[in-house]
Amino acid sequence: MTYRSTRPADRSARSRVREQLDRILGSGDFDASKRSQEFLRFIVDETLAGRGEQLTQGSIAVKVFNRKDDFDPLLDPIVRIQAGRLRRSLERYYLLAGKGDSVVIDVPRGAYLPVFRPGSEAPGAEVPAEVEASLAPVAVEWPSVLVRGFEAPTGEENEETAVRLTEELTLELCRYREVRVLLRREDGEAGWGGASPTFELRGRVRRVGDTTQIVAGLVDRRTGEQVWGDEYQPEEGAPALDDVARVIAARVGAEHGVIVQALKGRYHLGPSRPGGAYGALLRSHLFFFARDLAEYPEAVASLQHTVAEHPEIALAWSYLARLYMVNHSFELTRLLTPIDDAISCADQAVRLDPTSSRARCLLGSTLLVKGEREAARNEAREALRFNPSSLVYLEIIGFVLALSGEWDEGISLVRSAVQRNPHHLPHAHYALWAGHMERGEFPEASTVALEHRDPMFFWRSLMRASALGQLGRTEEAEARAAELLREKPDFGERGRVLIGHYLKAQSLQDTVIDGLKKAGLTLR
Repeated sequence: MTYRSTRPADRSARSRVREQLDRILGSGDFDASKRSQEFLRFIVDETLAGRGEQLTQGSIAVKVFNRKDDFDPLLDPIVRIQAGRLRRSLERYYLLAGKGDSVVIDVPRGAYLPVFRPGSEAPGAEVPAEVEASLAPVAVEWPSVLVRGFEAPTGEENEETAVRLTEELTLELCRYREVRVLLRREDGEAGWGGASPTFELRGRVRRVGDTTQIVAGLVDRRTGEQVWGDEYQPEEGAPALDDVARVIAARVGAEHGVIVQALKGRYHLGPSRPGGAYGALLRSHLFFFARDLAEYPEAVASLQHTVAEHPEIALAWSYLARLYMVNHSFELTRLLTPIDDAISCADQAVRLDPTSSRARCLLGSTLLVKGEREAARNEAREALRFNPSSLVYLEIIGFVLALSGEWDEGISLVRSAVQRNPHHLPHAHYALWAGHMERGEFPEASTVALEHRDPMFFWRSLMRASALGQLGRTEEAEARAAELLREKPDFGERGRVLIGHYLKAQSLQDTVIDGLKKAGLTLR
């Protein structure tokens, strides 16, 4: 954690943090061992000295736990174990002696950078403004969303609807794994152990005549800004109501959702790039949003560092697997990322989080690229088995099933995802296009290709050129083929290999390549 200035207020705030550290270490309610106390003092001192970004498992192991310079965090989990004990000791202190303290020192999970923030003061006491204003961290805490119970007019039916919405929304948000989901208990007290939520999701149910209307909104708690809001009018019945909750979860918590976009935009425009484990994930998001190849090496390096320092974070393994896979299958850069490495990363994510639809879908996708179609299908079906009614990555489950040979089942799932979720991922259009091309339905393939608005490096141009070529719309097809070559200049030489990474059926490959030939692009 670093600080942006050295104004007197900053120095005053640092003094307050040091006083708070001494207060914690001197308290009988801080039940940490001597080594944990040394751990806490070291990371706080390093942070206040402006060296917070250098805090790694290796540096802590050497300086605090007397490990050698060749310390390997994969073989020796001492730092992770002690960090967990330290967090529990801090939680205990703030529950007992530290309730009224003006400064909170916290060590968020997944990081070793301490976070300093104003405490929850006793009534009538002031929170020192300079602590909040001057100790603004550059590192990113893992984002969290507080889900408030949906409000509803008095009445048993309305209240049951609100409870059902809240429960299904909470479950679905948890399945995305992108944000930590916090709840407010029935007694009104916060159920997050003193941590401050990043966002708050609010909603209400109202009756307008004979119809039910559901309004939802997301508030950034740090700025007070409402960053998203929408209104829904479900058909009558519990399944339709549950799907509204799932759609809200997708809009808010998915990888292209409001929270990721808000954080990505904030830190992309900020004075420095984010640090910590979630900062590495944000770098990956920046790459996939911008499709800027200059972002790719940094995204890979930051995730490699994260999985080395925090091998317990399944989401980091998943994103690293995805970066490896797209580089291999689209041949984006000269960086060596064998598909076997992508499979290994995805497999590690599944071992850490076996019920994660994301991890299962990524493992299935990497196996598909490798050509292990049966294994790919098995992973997709496992993802579906764990969350049979969910919208989480349903289009990707269908995508993997369809392209691995189960066309009817896969396309049916993709169509369900598209119909139920307006915020589905672009994989849906690609799977539908491939299904139409497989069946020789070229007008439908052309229409779906137009709906596929994600550049995805070069696949959109490929989809449109091949479908238009098969339709005999030569001039349009040639224009799309020229666009494809601008995006991927070596496609004439590498096209057969690139197409074969995802389209495994030889008959489908032949149809697509023939469409490109009719568009004026002959592959070698």
